[in-house]
Amino acid sequence: MTTTAAQGPEETTKRARVLFVDDEPQMTVAIRRVLSREPFEVMVANTVTEARALIAAHDFDVIVSDEMMPEMSGSDFLAEMRREHPYTTRILLTGRASLDTAIHAVNHAGIFRFLQKPCSAKVLIASLHDALDQQRQRVLPPPSIAPPAAGPPLEDQHRFDRAVEGLWVAMQPVVSSARHDVFAYECLVRTSEPSVPHGGAFVELAEKLSQSQFLDRRIRERVATMLHEQPEGLTVLVNLHPSSLDDEDLFDPAAPLSLCAPRVVLEITERASLNDMRAVRDKVMALRALGYRIAVDDLGAGYAGLQSLVLLQPEIVKIDMELVRNIDTTPTKAKLVSAVTTLCRELGADVIAEGIETVEEFRALTGMGCTLLQGYLFARPGRPFPKVSWPAV
Repeated sequence: MTTTAAQGPEETTKRARVLFVDDEPQMTVAIRRVLSREPFEVMVANTVTEARALIAAHDFDVIVSDEMMPEMSGSDFLAEMRREHPYTTRILLTGRASLDTAIHAVNHAGIFRFLQKPCSAKVLIASLHDALDQQRQRVLPPPSIAPPAAGPPLEDQHRFDRAVEGLWVAMQPVVSSARHDVFAYECLVRTSEPSVPHGGAFVELAEKLSQSQFLDRRIRERVATMLHEQPEGLTVLVNLHPSSLDDEDLFDPAAPLSLCAPRVVLEITERASLNDMRAVRDKVMALRALGYRIAVDDLGAGYAGLQSLVLLQPEIVKIDMELVRNIDTTPTKAKLVSAVTTLCRELGADVIAEGIETVEEFRALTGMGCTLLQGYLFARPGRPFPKVSWPAV
C-alpha cells in the first residue's frame, strides 16, 4: 500500500490510490462521482500517455483500464504495468468480452478481474474493495525464514547443495468430484534447508546456478523410489523444467522414473517459452513411447497459448489458478474456462482446475463440467499422502 514518509514519532498511512483509464471523458467524470464517498483516492486519465504521466508521479494500488483505447489496447497497457509495477493490482473493463481478449489479458497482463461494460456502480466498488483486500492479505515471509540476500556464487552453490541433501517430495491430491475419490497426486519439490523456504525458491536457485536438469533428475529419482513402494493404481503428476527436455536421462528407458512411466504424467508448463514447439512435440512423442502421459500445465498463464494444445496433444490440461480465482463472481473467466473445458473434451483431454480455495469456486467449476480439481479447499501439499477434505455442498 502507498505510505508517506515518517512524520514525527508516527507514520501516516495514505488512502489507497486508484487510477482509472478510459478514453471517454464522461465515463471518467462519472467514475469520480460514483467513488467520491469511497475510502480511496481516485485519479483518472483519458489516454495512455496521461496514465503513464500519473504513474510516473504517483504510486497506485489499483489500475483499471478500458480495453478499447486509441493508443494501445487496455490489456497491452496493463501488461506493461505488470512488468514495471508488478505489485499494482490490474482490472480490465471491456465491452466485448471475447475469448481472444480474455486469453490475451490473462497471458500477458495478469488481470485480477474482468468487468463487463456497462458495469454497475455496485459491482465496480465491490471489485475495487476485493482488489485492495487482496493486497492487504499479501504476507511476506518472516525474517527468520526469508532467503538471504544473494551472495557470491560459491555461497549459492553451498545453499543449493544443502537443499539437495534435504530434498523431499510433497504431495497434493487431484480429486474427482464425479467419483468422489483421488484421481492422482501432484509431486512438488521441498527441502528441509531453511534458507530455501519453498519450492519456487528451490527452482529459482537451481536456475541461477544452471542446475535445473540436475534438480529435476533428483526429483524424478525420489518420485520413482516412492512409486516402487506404492500400489500399482497410484498415478502421479511430475513437473518438468523446460531444460529437462534436453536431458538425455529423461529419455533413458533404464532411468528410475522411466521404469514407472505408465503411472506418471509429465507436466510441461505453458509459462515456459518453448521456442521450437515442433522439436518439443518430437520429444513428447519419444516420452509417450516410454509410457508417459503428458499434461500442459498453467494453461492461461504462459506464452504458447492454445498452440500448445494443438502441437503437444496432451492427455491432461491444467487450468491456471489465475483463471480459477473468483471464477464464481467473474463472468468472463467463467466463459473462458467453460470454453476451454469444452474444447479439451472435444480433443480427448481431461481438464484439471488448480488453485481452488472456496466452495463457491468449486460449485462454479463443477457446474460447467470441470470435475477434476486441485487446491487448498481439498488438501494442502504435504508428506505422502495428505487427507482429502470434501466441501459440504
